[in-house]
Amino acid sequence: MVKVENTDGGDGMRQWPPLMRAAPDAEAYSGNFASLNRNKRSIAANLKDPADVARVRDLCAAADIVLENFRPGVMQRLGLGYEALRERRPQLVYCSVTGYGQDGPYAKKGAFDVTVQAISGLMSVTGENDSIPVKCGVPVADFTAGLYAAYSILAAIMEVRRTGVGTQIDCSMLGCMLGISALQISEYFGTGRAPQRLGSAHPRNAPYQPSRAATSPS
Repeated sequence: MVKVENTDGGDGMRQWPPLMRAAPDAEAYSGNFASLNRNKRSIAANLKDPADVARVRDLCAAADIVLENFRPGVMQRLGLGYEALRERRPQLVYCSVTGYGQDGPYAKKGAFDVTVQAISGLMSVTGENDSIPVKCGVPVADFTAGLYAAYSILAAIMEVRRTGVGTQIDCSMLGCMLGISALQISEYFGTGRAPQRLGSAHPRNAPYQPSRAATSPS
């Protein structure tokens, strides 16, 4: 796996604290970055430099999978879109992870985990019933999109092995969040009633939510 980073310091997560050292005199590194990038090779490329773009294009021509997360249209303008790359490698699996998909009114908008949590409705059912909407404590939109992308890529690779023909995968963070909200969404479209925030309670099962307990047997 080869990760393409920018030439201005690479992935910004490289600087995220906590910074750690394998030994007192070793170079410091970000624990967050290491947790998500272990065993990846990295290269730096300036995608405003035609020579670097050409090198990335050559790299893609030898790849089984290309995974990108630019807004729709950016890779096409660089000559790195699916249609351009498949000419050199017909069996290529090309996965595009975006905030809101390749088309539609929000397609060109950027996205962060928290904005997708909000627009997907996830925050509307998270928190206490008398509180404002609350973001999940982990970046669930980011990580769920990554998991959906991985599953989709594996399925596409199986098809390539069968047919020798690649495909493009459109994986949106919003779509993934709607996928994991299937129960709430089906209830809304079935009844017309919007699900409510219930804290840690369950809308159907009781007892369910946490209760105070002794720290040790009495």
